[in-house]
Amino acid sequence: MEAMYRPSKVKRFDFPPGRSVAGKYQIEVQLGSGYEGEVYAIVERATGIRRAAKFYYPHRDPMGKAAIVYARKLDALRHCTILMQYHHQEIAYVQKKKVMVVISELVEGQKLSEFLSQQPQQRLSTFEALHVLHMLVKGIAPIHDRGEYHGDIHDDNIMIRRQGIGFEVKLLDFFDLGKPTRSKIHKDVLNLVQVFHTLVGGRKRYGTQRKVVKNIIRGLRDSLILQRFQSAGDIQRHLENLDWAE
Repeated sequence: MEAMYRPSKVKRFDFPPGRSVAGKYQIEVQLGSGYEGEVYAIVERATGIRRAAKFYYPHRDPMGKAAIVYARKLDALRHCTILMQYHHQEIAYVQKKKVMVVISELVEGQKLSEFLSQQPQQRLSTFEALHVLHMLVKGIAPIHDRGEYHGDIHDDNIMIRRQGIGFEVKLLDFFDLGKPTRSKIHKDVLNLVQVFHTLVGGRKRYGTQRKVVKNIIRGLRDSLILQRFQSAGDIQRHLENLDWAE
């Protein structure tokens, strides 16, 4: 009887800068990591073009199915500019193990968590935080309108950079690629409000926030948030009709 295939675990890749990948790319820097794998900025050797590459841990995706679903989801949502744009897939070998790699657009900027750590008092002003939240929900609203969801919205999965008098924001990665449900869209909504809570200074600053802020965060009580916001589009419409006199 054949033994069941059990791919050995690679807990971390930790590719150093300059490492060659699949004979075509060179590692530049790690952008992030999660349950499924790690994301790196890479350089395409033949052209010098910089890309992003998501490397899947072999034991998380032994047959390459998650990488395929991920690529298809990125392609289906390619009109949503807040997401990375999919390019193609590669196969690499790490420690003699087959590793699936999804090559995508490189998102410029810093992780939101790093960006906030460099700001005065590690937070943004009310107006700046509302602006960033608006960019996030405006980008995610078309995803929710299609009945899809992101599943992994947090300050280590959002790239941000100042651009002119505003910001540019992008989402780095999907986590949950399962069947869309209303509860998963609701999770996105709660995560968006949590990000906004972080932007304005978190629990330490919540008591002194203006009503315009508290009307969104609602004490971080899930039931109160979902009573007002069922999707990213609901938050978008709320922001675009704010009454600052409240």
